[in-house]
Amino acid sequence: MPETLNVAVCICTGVTLSDFIPNIEILAELNDADDPVFSKLQGIVDVPFRVKFEYLSPTLDPVVSLRGKCAPTFNPTTTYAAAKASGTQYDIIFVPAGEPSVPEDLIAFICTQRPRFALRQEGDDEQGILSHYRGVFSSVQGIKFDLTHGFIEAATPKDIKWVTKARWAVDGNIWTSSGVAAGYDMVLAFIEHLVGPPTARVLRDAAEIRDATQEDDPFAEFHGLV
Repeated sequence: MPETLNVAVCICTGVTLSDFIPNIEILAELNDADDPVFSKLQGIVDVPFRVKFEYLSPTLDPVVSLRGKCAPTFNPTTTYAAAKASGTQYDIIFVPAGEPSVPEDLIAFICTQRPRFALRQEGDDEQGILSHYRGVFSSVQGIKFDLTHGFIEAATPKDIKWVTKARWAVDGNIWTSSGVAAGYDMVLAFIEHLVGPPTARVLRDAAEIRDATQEDDPFAEFHGLV
């Protein structure tokens, strides 16, 4: 029987929609293994995990994205405070970029989740935090982070170990990517970590995303970081 992984998608005002919606769609394709027709056609077999998503925000009000009210808004399903109060622990936390100042309740929420990650047992590799550039860096310290290159000089706190040339970076169970499209490669690499290369290969080809490695980062030179 496949195990269901609970995914918390942490959003707030100013979120970049393309930072999380395509990534969630890619991750959600793990659930296609339950469709016998699709799984047979695509070659998705023996997938040990399914995913269930919850969308968290400071309030239940529709979240206005970076592009303002002219762009689609997004309806959260619960609040950080409610999730914290319920003691819910998630298997995967996905934090796209939002407003420059990360909401305090988001930081508090992540801090209640991190002890479970720190205490994970061998074999519990499915637990992880995934983030786009400045989505989560201000709430953790002493971690290697990739970041959209234009934000590195302004990033705080200073004890974070920035990786200036990387498509994405991994430190333990924390995965971070640089700009928008880099997140697709990070999520596909995470899927490969979860379920192995064959399924990740199928999902990459289905989405028509070219192969990339962590070192495939031409934009570091463009921004003068190497």
